[in-house]
Amino acid sequence: MNNRAGSSCGSGPRFVRGGGPAEVPCADNGDRHPRSRGRATHKHMKRVLLGLPVLAGIALLTVSCAKEPTEALTAARSAMDAAKTAQASDYAPAAYAAAETASAALDAELKAQSEKFSLTRSYTKASELAAAAKAAADKAAADAATGKEAMKAEATTQIAAVRAGIETTTKLLAKAPKGKGTAADIEAMKADIAGIQTSLGEMDAAMTAGKYKDAKVKADTAKASLDKIAADVQAAMSAKKAAKK
Repeated sequence: MNNRAGSSCGSGPRFVRGGGPAEVPCADNGDRHPRSRGRATHKHMKRVLLGLPVLAGIALLTVSCAKEPTEALTAARSAMDAAKTAQASDYAPAAYAAAETASAALDAELKAQSEKFSLTRSYTKASELAAAAKAAADKAAADAATGKEAMKAEATTQIAAVRAGIETTTKLLAKAPKGKGTAADIEAMKADIAGIQTSLGEMDAAMTAGKYKDAKVKADTAKASLDKIAADVQAAMSAKKAAKK
C-alpha cells in the first residue's frame, strides 16, 4: 500500500518503503514566512524614520536660504531716502529717474517672490537688484549735491541780473515816447517793474532756505518780464523816430 504525503507543507512525516519517516520539503513559491516579512518591514521603516531628520534639515535649510535680504533692502531704501533728502529730483533729475527705475525693479522682484510657494522662493536676483538700486540712489544723491551747487551759482547770477535789470529798465521807461494812448501802457509797465522789485525779497528768501531751484525760476521769470518791457519801450522809441522821418 502506498502512503501519500499531506497536501500542506509541514503537515506530517511521509513514510517511505523500506525506511522510516522522511521530512517533506516545503515548496518555495516565492512567499516569505510572515515573521521574515515582519523583520524586513521593520528594517525598512527604521531606515525611513532615520532619514526623516535629514529631510527635515534640508527643508529648513531651503526655507532659511529663501529669506529676504534684509540688510541689502534696508541699505537700498536708506540710500533712496538720502537721494530724496538731497532733492535729487530737482538737482539731478536724470540720475534720480534711474534710481526710481532701479527701486521699482527691486519692488517688482520682491512682489514676484512673495507670491510664490515658500519653498520655491529665491532672493538671489533681489539681492542683486538691491545692490543696483543702492548704487543708483547713491549716484543720484551725489549728483544732486553737485547740481545744487551749480543751481545756486546760476540763481545768484540771475538774481543779480534782475536787480541790475530793474534799474536799467526803469531808466529806459522814463524815455518812452509819451503821447495819445501811451500813458496807460507806461503805467502798466511801471507796475510790472514794481512787482518784480517786490519779488526780489522772495528770491532772497528762497536762497536763504536753500531752495535754489525756486529762486532761479523766480529770477528767470522776472528777467524775462524786464526784457519784454525793455523790448517794448525800444520798439516804441524806434517807431517814433521812424514817424518823424
